Amino acid sequence: MNGFTAFRMKPPLAALRCPYPAAEDVLQAVALGSQEQAVVARLWVSEGIPFAFRECPALYEVARTWLAEQLGLDSREISLRGSGRLGYSLSPKKWGTAYDPQSSDLDVFAVSKQLFEGLRDDFERWSEDYDSGAIVPGSKGERRNWPENKKWGARSIARGFLDSEKVPNRPADYPVVSKTNDRLARLRTKLRETDAAPTLRKRLTLRCYRDWQSYERQAIINLEAAAN
Repeated sequence: MNGFTAFRMKPPLAALRCPYPAAEDVLQAVALGSQEQAVVARLWVSEGIPFAFRECPALYEVARTWLAEQLGLDSREISLRGSGRLGYSLSPKKWGTAYDPQSSDLDVFAVSKQLFEGLRDDFERWSEDYDSGAIVPGSKGERRNWPENKKWGARSIARGFLDSEKVPNRPADYPVVSKTNDRLARLRTKLRETDAAPTLRKRLTLRCYRDWQSYERQAIINLEAAAN
């Protein structure tokens, strides 16, 4: 006896032994508690080769490195979330819904205080412009979405993240949002022209977290909600 004890894991967590575990197996693991939810959030939900790029893993690194350079980030600050990560949705309301390249978005996320603050500043400027009437909705979709975008954005900022799509693309007024969305559109075009890339019928979206703590906290909230 050497006086050391072995690491012990609860069976549902120990059973996750592949990059893309089944939705029901993940659900059993995250139902164990917050510690297991944190493990799943770090190892499966934020790291590794996304399911959408499983046929050509190197392309994932090439693509995220390009986007990172365009946004002034390190490639390790870019990853993929949503159904493209494990092959099915991790959203509590759509848990287990299979990734479908014909209908699923490809959801990018970044972890960067600098980018988060730039997006936040644009959001707050847009909110002020919207409230004052300096900017008005120009389409039926904007009239429908802007009120909810304003409320959702304020709530998400308080939790340390923001989606770039919540602010309209007006380069002169909201430059960080406009640049981010422009680079996502360019990335989508480049991927559509690249052999072995995921099929992209829909858009690319980007959610930016202020730091990894904010990312992990939100990921755990989603996993906990799904487990309950």
